[in-house]
Amino acid sequence: MMSKQTLVYVKPIVRKKWHGLNELGRSKFQDTSDVLMVLYDNKIGKMATGLDTDDEIRLGSALGADLSSSSEYWDSFRIKLKDQTMIFNISIPLQELQVKLLQASKFVGNSQREIDKGKWPQAKYVIYNEAQELEKEANVVEFKAKAIELFNKLSSEKKEDLLKIYGKFVENSSRDFIYTKLFEIVDNDPIEFMKTATLTPEEIKIRALIFDLERTGILRRKNAAYLYNDQQLGFDFDNTVEVLLDPMKQELLVKLKSDLESRTPSYNNVVKEVEEEIVEKLVEKPTPKAKKKSKSKKSK
Repeated sequence: MMSKQTLVYVKPIVRKKWHGLNELGRSKFQDTSDVLMVLYDNKIGKMATGLDTDDEIRLGSALGADLSSSSEYWDSFRIKLKDQTMIFNISIPLQELQVKLLQASKFVGNSQREIDKGKWPQAKYVIYNEAQELEKEANVVEFKAKAIELFNKLSSEKKEDLLKIYGKFVENSSRDFIYTKLFEIVDNDPIEFMKTATLTPEEIKIRALIFDLERTGILRRKNAAYLYNDQQLGFDFDNTVEVLLDPMKQELLVKLKSDLESRTPSYNNVVKEVEEEIVEKLVEKPTPKAKKKSKSKKSK
């Protein structure tokens, strides 16, 4: 029985391509494969076999071959890679040799973690490490739990601001709509949500404000730049945020907020509702002076 420690799994990397096979979980057409051979590596100045001197002696002895980088052995050495998970048992010398070559190839990522970090840009396959993948899954679960905990602590106002930052806010959105849409973001990308939700309160407000300013036409975009009254405010979104966070630009910030208030019906409605509520309270509960006047009329 083979030990798990001796097994190495190599999987094709499924990417979105013109043929659409990625929708079927495949990377290439049926019955096709890639053939990997030893290539010269300019960085190390020799053939990239993946073997050190000890490996060359040990595996060379087991296989009865000269495995030095200049050996003719490599001229005909090939590894056929299929569009499926392939299993190599490194307790077998030839398969260990194959794995060594795979690890040295620019077309094979040494782990999904490294692929995710942008390493191995030319990789078509990845060496699957079960322990690393389980650790990665555990980290995602932990991040999601923390993101949900943070989400539950947010005020309704902050949830609304964050939804604006993600460009998902709709005018007159209900609390349920805001809750549902923002939670979808938490669920789909908890790490990105954590980064956004833990920005300073000032930056969150500014980012949400820019969404409102653009939505109401106060700010407009020309390519990546943001314009206010045809004057460039920032050369891109992040720069516009920096400008509005600048203490020296507070007069401009006040002007932008004033423009927004004058163009936002919901803001005017809120003011009207507050005024009506104050009037209602005054009618329901007359002032002491009004009471006295009422009494004098009755006595007459």
